[in-house]
Amino acid sequence: MRPGVKPPRRRVLIVGAGMSGLTAAAYLLRGGQEVTILEKSAAIGGLVHSFLREGFVFDTGPRAIGNAGILRPMLADLGIEWPLVKGEVSLGIEGETIHFESGRNLGDYLAALQRLFPDAKREIAAIGVQMKRFSRNARWLNRVPNPLFKDVLSDLPFLFTRFLPLMPGFLLSVLQTSMNHESMERALLAPSPGQASLNDMVTQHFFKGTPAPFAFGYFENFQDYLYPLGGTGKLPLALSGAIEKFGGEIHTQTEIVRVNPARKTLHDRRGVSWPYDALLWSADLKSLYHRLDPAGLPPSMQHRISVEGKRYGSVKAGESVFTLFLAVDEKPEYFAARSKGHFIYTPLKRGLGDLHRGALDRLKAAFGRRSRSELLGWLGDYCRYNSYEISIPALKDPLLAPRGKTGLVASLLFDGELFSLVKQAGWYDEWKRACAGFMIDSLEASIYPGLRSKILFQDVASPVTLMERFNTDQGAITGWSMEERPPVPHQLTGLFSTPSTPIPDVFKAGQWSYSPSGVPIAILTGKVAARAILRRVGSRLV
Repeated sequence: MRPGVKPPRRRVLIVGAGMSGLTAAAYLLRGGQEVTILEKSAAIGGLVHSFLREGFVFDTGPRAIGNAGILRPMLADLGIEWPLVKGEVSLGIEGETIHFESGRNLGDYLAALQRLFPDAKREIAAIGVQMKRFSRNARWLNRVPNPLFKDVLSDLPFLFTRFLPLMPGFLLSVLQTSMNHESMERALLAPSPGQASLNDMVTQHFFKGTPAPFAFGYFENFQDYLYPLGGTGKLPLALSGAIEKFGGEIHTQTEIVRVNPARKTLHDRRGVSWPYDALLWSADLKSLYHRLDPAGLPPSMQHRISVEGKRYGSVKAGESVFTLFLAVDEKPEYFAARSKGHFIYTPLKRGLGDLHRGALDRLKAAFGRRSRSELLGWLGDYCRYNSYEISIPALKDPLLAPRGKTGLVASLLFDGELFSLVKQAGWYDEWKRACAGFMIDSLEASIYPGLRSKILFQDVASPVTLMERFNTDQGAITGWSMEERPPVPHQLTGLFSTPSTPIPDVFKAGQWSYSPSGVPIAILTGKVAARAILRRVGSRLV
């Protein structure tokens, strides 16, 4: 292209208005492209969403959002101003509760474990060594603003006083984290091989198979949580405002049912065709290959695409979540006396044991031969011994509940396949009611006495809810199962390969393009995908 000649505008379609799709759209628009986002749901944000009911605001996805050197720099880079407050975290086991207000609280947590498990002090000390090492790595990763979102060369004082001094520690942490693929469960076998309940207390609020560097460094990440005033759903709305300002379009309730890469056209459920020059798939990757019509492509390319689709289809999706939304006739001060606004709580130190591993697999394998009472018995135990993630929005922003009342969001990790089996068996509504009831019973018998009598109303969202709303395989909330080797990059050093697919001019981003994934990674993959598309169409990233 001749100097001084502007590159042509290309039409980029983005499927999925979650955090990755919204981030990519903003940067593509700023890079001079024509961008349209197509979203199946009625609302944008994907899992990052909030809803209002009778004066209570509930967050449906993450309880807070990790900055990770990404969130604040991204907002500043795009000129988005939205107030963020610290997402304060507490962690409790039975009567022991630790408030993570600084890095020193990791020592308080280890001391609490020693009081709960007095016969395992040596094992806890060994676990603490690992946690402190991985927490140091996480601290380095969180301290450095990601250079993809901040032009450090244009800010020389920042470059020389903050960025360059931090880079050696940052790069060493990236290297150490990338080299360690061991799961948290396996990492605990050496220091505490005979302490099943102790190991459960350390691991069961994470996804099965979570890499040890991520899980054991997470206590440092507690210091890095941010909460958008008004609810987490305000974050995607702020991004959509920037997209609108840049000239982009977002079409909700637009479900794509067919992708024809030979004609470079998408087809939605209403029969509307959407032509594109480049396509970014920011939704479930399995759903892309299910909707793909490779007719018209060269046979060799069709074969390659088929192989890739089978590879994704053979790998299990990650765990999902069951969430209970409660409006409670109780002042926020009652809950503030027990925890911060983000609370990870285990009612009983016994732990889940085999309930979420061998017992669950056996339950699913013989599901048709199990009685309802047997299945409900397993469910009751699962809710009784599990670890809850609880959010109290009014402790983060007092305007998120009516005066003198409090909203609670309590969730448990769940296997989405089990919910699918129950739905196929025809008693899904009964199962949901039972699950909600067992959760309330467990919380009432432990941290919130008298809770049930104070409930004004309740609602739930199950793995089936996520499947139906977002077309995600088994309602998985972080993409692929971490118990298996994911079919996408799972090291920070492989991040720049996340956008590529074998389909011509089709790119990918989001929770299904990197593992393990969360909101910061979704944002990061969206930016990396925008960068790849702009390079492909010959534009310049600005």
